Amino acid sequence: MSRTLKVLTAVALVGAALPLAGTARSQGVRCPDPTPKPLSFSKPSFIDKRRAGGEPVSVVAQDGSIVVSAHAGTTHLYKDPQALPGSGDFLTGYSNQTLNWRSADGGKTWRYVGTAGLEEGPHSPTSSGFSDPDLTIDRAGNIYNIEINLANVSVFKSPDDGQSWPQANPVAASGDRPWVTGQLENEVFLYVNLPKQLWRSTDGGLTYSLVSTNFPADGKLVSDPSNPESGLLGPMDEGGVAISKDDGETWEAYPAALGPSSQFFGAIAADRSGWIYAANAGGYNGDDDTTPDGSVTFNYFNRKTKQWRATPIEVPIVPGDAMWPWIVAGDDGRAAITWYQNTPQNPDRFYIYVAYTMNAHGTEVRCSDGSRRFIEPRFEVVNASGRPIHEGKICLNGTACNASTNFEGGDRRLGDFFTINFDHKGNIFVVSGDTTLPNPLGGPNPVGHPIFIKQTSGDKMLKHPDQIRESRCLYPLPSC
Repeated sequence: MSRTLKVLTAVALVGAALPLAGTARSQGVRCPDPTPKPLSFSKPSFIDKRRAGGEPVSVVAQDGSIVVSAHAGTTHLYKDPQALPGSGDFLTGYSNQTLNWRSADGGKTWRYVGTAGLEEGPHSPTSSGFSDPDLTIDRAGNIYNIEINLANVSVFKSPDDGQSWPQANPVAASGDRPWVTGQLENEVFLYVNLPKQLWRSTDGGLTYSLVSTNFPADGKLVSDPSNPESGLLGPMDEGGVAISKDDGETWEAYPAALGPSSQFFGAIAADRSGWIYAANAGGYNGDDDTTPDGSVTFNYFNRKTKQWRATPIEVPIVPGDAMWPWIVAGDDGRAAITWYQNTPQNPDRFYIYVAYTMNAHGTEVRCSDGSRRFIEPRFEVVNASGRPIHEGKICLNGTACNASTNFEGGDRRLGDFFTINFDHKGNIFVVSGDTTLPNPLGGPNPVGHPIFIKQTSGDKMLKHPDQIRESRCLYPLPSC
């Protein structure tokens, strides 16, 4: 069942105040209103109530199925002794590998993907690494994922739309917080944050060659829609985009004006027309933060002028603190942002919020008197989860959280981020960790669990659904 939640609207205009259709009129002049429709989401549903689910990522396969992967929980364990009765949710299916699920019905039901597509066992025979998943897809529909053991970076591959993961490179690189980006058929880029490295594979992830160790991108790279053969886009740490036209060999950096962000890396997206967007969400600074000074800011990059908007756009949020932004973009001018949000009344209750816009780089409209006006992006904002997905403190110190002597202050069950995406029909969805399930004795659970929430009303990220094909099959699975 879905329900519409309280919606906030941002109006940012250039020049004089502009009366829009359906609003107060000035001198009888009326102008089209690009405000998106009210947005609502389904109630959060658990992808898996028996397994860990921090830092979940997603990808939509060419057959329309949704694939989700999450951290196995090893460095996300809640150390409070009262959580011990729930240890089974950490141990269930533990194979020193990240955890993977697939939904063939738009997120209604989920199947855990283990050995040869079965619902138990390790996903790949030669891969290892309990943390840092990331998903991507190449032009041919091959899906790639990664996992690390704090030393090796393993990359594993699914040629059958996420139903199984038979191929893996156990040591594609070494380092911390890697990301993958699919490009042409059998081409995938591997970014490693620390120490900084960019690797490239052109044989479907079997082997990798080092591209660079010195470049301005800082986070997950995005395939450039304006240069799909050899273009890459990367977020910059302080806000902005780094652009490569030659498969990561050389880069140009374009810093952006944005507000503060409680995140370890930048967040960017590019729509299918090539416009680039960046978002920050900040205010929450850790378990001792008592000041509700959160903000969510947004900016857009014009490829022709090579400039960001001079000042960031403030997305309207309820009072409180914000953190962990992620952004996605669809067709021309369509973008959505997600973040965690608390309120001054309940600073230890965190909700998932989503904002979206249909004119992300502004819109020039013709008014009733024949004049043209430029309208900056207009956002609809909604409490997408409707209920808290976490109650308590959230630790922002990475793996150092595990050394905290304050159980609640060192709580890292959610990991360090969560993500937003859209399906082949353009429906927005969010995958997140959730720590609200109790253990068998009613106390806290030692791990978070993965949840899924999906758009039920409002505008979509796509004007028309993407074409899908039949699922490819390697094994006699239920969907084949």
